[in-house]
Amino acid sequence: MSARVLIVDAFGLVLALSGFAMAFRQSFVRRLFGWSAPRSRPVRGEGDPVTYVLRISGTMIMVFGIALGTMVTLFSLA
Repeated sequence: MSARVLIVDAFGLVLALSGFAMAFRQSFVRRLFGWSAPRSRPVRGEGDPVTYVLRISGTMIMVFGIALGTMVTLFSLA
């Protein structure tokens, strides 16, 4: 494997790990950015909007990192 493939794989791994943290370790990400914790009682029956933003964007970033690393590695091995 060339150095370019390893660099792209490392970048994909960073994306996957940061996306996982955003989607599933939200308290860590909130502390990192200095955001307040979600309220214990939702307002008007709705949840905290930041929770949904972190879940959706974190999942998208995680899947993009996995797909990027996988495709570059498989194309280099073909």
